[in-house]
Amino acid sequence: MEITKPSITRIARRAGIKSMAEDCFPYIRALIFSRLDNVIRDALIINSERQTKTLMLDDIYDTLALSGVNLAQSHELGTSTIGK
Repeated sequence: MEITKPSITRIARRAGIKSMAEDCFPYIRALIFSRLDNVIRDALIINSERQTKTLMLDDIYDTLALSGVNLAQSHELGTSTIGK
């Protein structure tokens, strides 16, 4: 499975980027997969410390908090906001 060019373009537009060179897309894909790999690996470590077999949302939140991502979440609204 691959992250498509339109998906990367949508993320870039949301970040305020108006245009990107074609050679940026493979580099961005590599960065996304690298970051995702690190988050999942760390979340599995946190999950194993809790001695559970199911990866839960709290494991991801704790992983992001440990990596320095500030997270504000609202359980009443069912949403979360990520800022760095």
